[in-house]
Amino acid sequence: MRMLICGAGSIGIYLGVKLHEKGHDVKLFGRKKLGSTKESIIIDNKKFEIPKKLFKIPKNEKFDFVFLTTKLYDLEKMIKSIKNSGMKYSVIAEIQNGLVDTSKYKKMLNKNLIPVCVFSGFNLSGNKIIVKATPVGWKTENSATGKKIIRVISNAGIKCTTAKNLDSMRAEKTIINCCLNGLSAIEKKSFNLLFRNKKTRERIEKLFYECHNILKQEYNLDSAEKIKKRMYKNWSKLNHYSSTYQDLVSGRKSEIGFFNGYIVELGKKYNLPTENNEEILEDFKRLKR
Repeated sequence: MRMLICGAGSIGIYLGVKLHEKGHDVKLFGRKKLGSTKESIIIDNKKFEIPKKLFKIPKNEKFDFVFLTTKLYDLEKMIKSIKNSGMKYSVIAEIQNGLVDTSKYKKMLNKNLIPVCVFSGFNLSGNKIIVKATPVGWKTENSATGKKIIRVISNAGIKCTTAKNLDSMRAEKTIINCCLNGLSAIEKKSFNLLFRNKKTRERIEKLFYECHNILKQEYNLDSAEKIKKRMYKNWSKLNHYSSTYQDLVSGRKSEIGFFNGYIVELGKKYNLPTENNEEILEDFKRLKR
């Protein structure tokens, strides 16, 4: 099958090489990170060939699958580029890191944009992708198209399953992002080290309860204690630096506004306290000065 990965950074390159290894005709469209990679890359001590690299959006081509792995702040721009390219495709999916309202893009694409939520950590370091998987893996919607996506991704050796309530799982991942991503950058520490420090752990828990209290207004969430137990199980021992930390040290724009910034906006909508998330945003701003 013909596949296009748009916004090929750490996750996009990882997905692309895994699909390419299975014999699919894969093209990677990206810029800075893709341009710095060589003709092969190491994942889990195994060498993979990099698929064909593109630095301009392909025009008037046909694909079976298009996967968007771009940063959230570039998502709408990428979708507009695809719309204007004359490209044809059977399935288009967005590999995302939390909550994104994909419904507004249906009119632009004349097709549903299927969300795939990732519960893993990725870091492109030199010519090596470091993957920190969790037991949850990747999740997508329980639909005919979702099942097509699962078959393709699972056959490439990536754990991907349906979620009965995908929006609730995406909300839960947003809680994790708000608790850990900004702090990883602020403290310059991996997730496991954040949890080891009592003072930082207390801050994580304050963020956790604040986010849960706000998101439960719009999403059917499990109890705070159940989700917190999963957070500790899946993330507290993970030796992984957040994408926000990686963006900070490399001088790239971060997605923190889509995580803690989103919670602050939603909290104001419901007149709920957001002071812990506001503190993260302020601390992060000081780092950027």
